[in-house]
Amino acid sequence: MPLAREMPVTPSLRGQFPTRPAAVTPPSRRETIVFVFSLLAIVLPPWLIGAWTNWALWSTFALALLAFATLFIPMADYRAWPPSPSVSVMVTRLKKFPIFWLGLAILAYGIVAALNPFRTFLISDRHAWLEATPHFAWLPQSIITPFWPMNTWRALLMLIPAWLVTCAAWVGLETELAWRRLLGMVAINGLLIALLGVVQALSGTHDIFWFYMPYFGNVEPAFFASFIYAGHAAAWMVLAFGATAAMMDHRLRRRDPDEPPRRWGWPALTAWVWLEVMMVLLLALGVFVRPEFWVLAAGGVLALCAWLWLARWWRAGQKRRAAVYALPALVFIALVLGTTAGAVWWWRQGSGTSLEVNPRDASLPLRYAIATTSAAMIKDEPFWGWGPGSFRYVAPDYLRNNPLFTDPARPGVVRYNVNFAHSDWVQIVAEWGLAGASLFAAILLWSVSQVWRLRKVLPGESWILLGTVTLILAGAIADFPLYNPTVLIVMGALLSAAIKLGEISARPRPALSKVVVACP
Repeated sequence: MPLAREMPVTPSLRGQFPTRPAAVTPPSRRETIVFVFSLLAIVLPPWLIGAWTNWALWSTFALALLAFATLFIPMADYRAWPPSPSVSVMVTRLKKFPIFWLGLAILAYGIVAALNPFRTFLISDRHAWLEATPHFAWLPQSIITPFWPMNTWRALLMLIPAWLVTCAAWVGLETELAWRRLLGMVAINGLLIALLGVVQALSGTHDIFWFYMPYFGNVEPAFFASFIYAGHAAAWMVLAFGATAAMMDHRLRRRDPDEPPRRWGWPALTAWVWLEVMMVLLLALGVFVRPEFWVLAAGGVLALCAWLWLARWWRAGQKRRAAVYALPALVFIALVLGTTAGAVWWWRQGSGTSLEVNPRDASLPLRYAIATTSAAMIKDEPFWGWGPGSFRYVAPDYLRNNPLFTDPARPGVVRYNVNFAHSDWVQIVAEWGLAGASLFAAILLWSVSQVWRLRKVLPGESWILLGTVTLILAGAIADFPLYNPTVLIVMGALLSAAIKLGEISARPRPALSKVVVACP
């Protein structure tokens, strides 16, 4: 009868038994295809005028739909290793993903609202008004308006790409290598966008790509790089900044001594390269893009990175664990409160009744008046709201008595375009009502629950990604980054990456200190 004895693992065997199989396992054919199309849906929209015009928005939707469709393509590669999961496996994973069902509920809510209008937007002789329309009061409601510049269908079309890409990446990407490559490409794309914006700003051009004039035709266009609105470019670059910081943290993190060297690829770039990318992004944000709270958000990401590296140094020196684990809560709360305070301060700079209150930015008084006026809209339609995409058609009725918006020569006529509330939290409640806003809140609550469940195994880069997304949500108090499809897509990708990297870290690993060998 053969005997079994324990033999120590020799150095020659270490490469055959890696301690992190999820990091070195090659992706399957299906995962590779999902990765490629998800990456295209994440990387290309920022170059399509920020996915803002109709053709760019439809192109973004097509890319996201294609990435989602790759989950259900039959693939007979049973001889390949690793084998691709079957379609039934992908469907099962999708059914277990709560964001899929919450997104489906938001889509159904918006469709019902679009089919149940309670007002019609009419315009005649340069005068616009809302006319009552028969409807079902017990169902979500909306306003009949043109597709461009905004209506309920277009508002849904701005949300669907982020939902599809998030579902495709969550269900289709199962290896750590795929997620790190995705983060690396987001960081490199952010570097290219930042360099484009800096070159355009230094050249003094008034056209995007030196040939495209923004549709609003301002004397001093507010675009940056390929984004029509610089605020959206800033929010997107902060997300790219967070992805870059996560990659840098990954390179600085101490590897397990049993882990074999990584192959050359995006994760194998040195930490100094990622540091250079971070500095370029921070320079572009601080010098060429406003408002300041987005720069504060980028500084918050840097502070979070500094804490992570300091905490590792403390653990390496065997310092007291209480100091190490109590500090993250304080640092994270300080970052969120700092960004929130910066957004509120920027928002409050517009309080007043004159455009000369803040000569640095004459639009601040207008933004403040619009955001504060939204409270009256919420009070009139609290449960169902006024309908997705309806803000620009309803808000002027609430601003006709405001001296900042009233033309003295034409009493009752609003002389400025009121397109957004410049506060996403306020506008979402005003348009979607408390019923619709609760669906968006459920997405945040599920994300928080997953972070809490994985809090003990989340790697450092996950905390950086989560902090970046949180800072964007805090900055949305004084701007409208969530009303740009490219920002939503990258937010969904970063949030999924943060949670997925935690789940991969929580997977059981084989015990490699000993190998059992059967001997005769």
